[in-house]
Amino acid sequence: MIVQRSHSFRFGCNAFQFDLFSTQSLDDEYRSLFSAIFNYATLPFYWPIYEPTPGSYPYDTRLHNMTSWLESFNATAKGHPIIWQDPNIVPSWMASLNQTGQRQAALDRIDTVLARFPEIKTWDLVNEMTHVPNTWLGSTPEATWETALARARTDRPGNTTEFIANEYTIGDNFAPDMFYQFVSNVVADGYAPDALGFQFHTTKEWFPMEQLISTFDDFGAFKIPCHVTEFIPASNGSYTGGIHPGPITEESQATWAVDAYTMLFSLPAVQAITWWDFSSNSWPAWQVNNGGYMMAPDGRVLPVYERLFNLIHVQWNSSTTTNLDANGRLQFTGFYGNYDYRIGNSGPFQHFSIVDNRPIAGRPWRTSDVT
Repeated sequence: MIVQRSHSFRFGCNAFQFDLFSTQSLDDEYRSLFSAIFNYATLPFYWPIYEPTPGSYPYDTRLHNMTSWLESFNATAKGHPIIWQDPNIVPSWMASLNQTGQRQAALDRIDTVLARFPEIKTWDLVNEMTHVPNTWLGSTPEATWETALARARTDRPGNTTEFIANEYTIGDNFAPDMFYQFVSNVVADGYAPDALGFQFHTTKEWFPMEQLISTFDDFGAFKIPCHVTEFIPASNGSYTGGIHPGPITEESQATWAVDAYTMLFSLPAVQAITWWDFSSNSWPAWQVNNGGYMMAPDGRVLPVYERLFNLIHVQWNSSTTTNLDANGRLQFTGFYGNYDYRIGNSGPFQHFSIVDNRPIAGRPWRTSDVT
C-alpha cells in the first residue's frame, strides 16, 4: 500500500479569516476545511496594520498563532508583503519622515519582520514594483528590488529563505512586458528572485487558456519558479469580456477554477497557486461582492471547494495498492510529494518522497520542453 500524504506543488490560500468568525463552531469549520485542502498559506503583514506606530507590533501574537496552526498540518507559511509602496498601504507616520528617514524605515521594516518571524521561510519581498512609486529604496523597480534583496539576504544568509517578486499578470491593465523587462534586468544584475509572483484576478472575465500558456512559457525562459499568488474567480455578477461573457454563478465559478487549476498545474514553470479569499467573513476579504470565496459567513461551502478538493486530492493523487513482482520489487510513478507505504496489511508505515533532483537547467520550464 502506498499513500500520498502531500504534494510538492503548493496549493494555497490566504488565511486572513483565521479565527475571525462569529462562533467557535464556524472557526473550527474554517480550520477543518482549510487544512483539508491546502498545503500553503499567505499571512497578512500589511505595514499600516502590522506597525501602526513605529516600534509597535500588535498583531505578532495572532500571526504566530497562525504559523503554529499551519505547522500542525505541515503547511508552508508565506508572509505578504514586506515592501509595498502603494499609497493606500503606507503607514501614516511615514509621511513625517524625510527621504533618508523613509529609506531607513523601509530597511528596518525588512530587518524587523524577518527577525520577529524566523519560522516563515517564504516572503513576498516586494509587491507590485513595476507600477507603484519607487522612492524608498531606489528610483526604479530594479533598484528597489535589488536594495531590498541585498538587505534580506544579509538578514537571512545562506539561501535559507525564499524571496518572491510579486506583480500583476494577465488582465487588470497590466503590461507583462514591464515585468518581463524588470526580471531580465535584475537577473542580469545578479539579483534573481527565488520565485516570480503573478496575481491572477479573474472577477471580470474568463481568460482563454492560450494566454496562460503563452505567459508562463515566456517567463519560463528565466528558469525561475512562477507562483500564481492571487487567484480570484467570481461566483456572482457578470463577466463583461473574455471567452464566456454573461452571468456568473457558483457553478460557473467551479468550472472556471477547475479549468484554470488544471492548466496551471500542467505548466512546467508554475509551482504554486494561491486562492484569494477562502471566506467572505470579516475584513480583509476583498472581492466579497463578486463572490470571490469558497466559504460563506454561515459556513456554507460553495461547489468550487468540493470540485478543487476532488481535483487535488483524488484525481491528482498517486495512492495505490498493488503487488510486488517476483523479485519483491515495485516500479512506481507518482506526483512529486511525500508518501507513506507498507508491505502487507499490518505493521508501521515507512516514508519516502519523490523529489525532482534534476539540475535547474535540465528541468522543463516551457511546454515545448516537455517530451
